Amino acid sequence: MQHPMHDNVVELVEKAMALMDDYLRDRLDISQYAEKLKELDADSVLEKYQDDFKNDVALVYYLDALMILSSLQHELDFQVAEYGGNVATEDIKMLRELLHKFGHIPAERCDME
Repeated sequence: MQHPMHDNVVELVEKAMALMDDYLRDRLDISQYAEKLKELDADSVLEKYQDDFKNDVALVYYLDALMILSSLQHELDFQVAEYGGNVATEDIKMLRELLHKFGHIPAERCDME
């Protein structure tokens, strides 16, 4: 049985991956990308399930995905300055791997391999 947060986390990850794809394809500029990422609000999901993360090691992949999204939301300017505009390519790969680990296949649109 899936954890109650499963659908919420999958939805956040898929939305983030779609934003990254749009950014990498120049459909969004960096300010639009940053604004839309901040709208995803991974922090509220992290806060809501913080006790579950502490008590259930099986939720580690959900935690990893949410931490990636939270980091992006709070440190995007630094990451782009440090690693360049294509930083989203690596983020998509990590998020795709995490979706597979918690049993969800990402949408075709996000499959950039």
